[in-house]
Amino acid sequence: MQLKLMIPMLNVSNIRHSLEFYQRALGFEVVSDPAAVDQWQWATIRSGETEIMLSQTESAGQLKSGIDPQQCTDWPTIFYFYPDDVAALYQHICAEGYQPTDLVDTHYGMREFSLQDPDGHMLSFGEALNRA
Repeated sequence: MQLKLMIPMLNVSNIRHSLEFYQRALGFEVVSDPAAVDQWQWATIRSGETEIMLSQTESAGQLKSGIDPQQCTDWPTIFYFYPDDVAALYQHICAEGYQPTDLVDTHYGMREFSLQDPDGHMLSFGEALNRA
């Protein structure tokens, strides 16, 4: 037996607010039935080959916020994305008014930055420095 696919489901406190963030900051689009957003407060979103499910729940929003992930090692979960151009994504996110961490070159060979979504989920983005 092999697992074929994994799509994380994130608990969010406000589905509309989260959809706006993921669409504006990261270019995701809703691919599930739009009626599900209204009826169930749930959506599947996609950017390229990456999908995430968002589900509005009362227990969302209990994550840490305002912590520098480059200085914190006890984050419960970090969602790590591999964009096709991490520097361009960083510039876009900053231009949209969001405040990611600095774009840095790491000792382990990645250029990366992080950003928290409205509920405190840690989103990190990286690209190998030795890209051919």
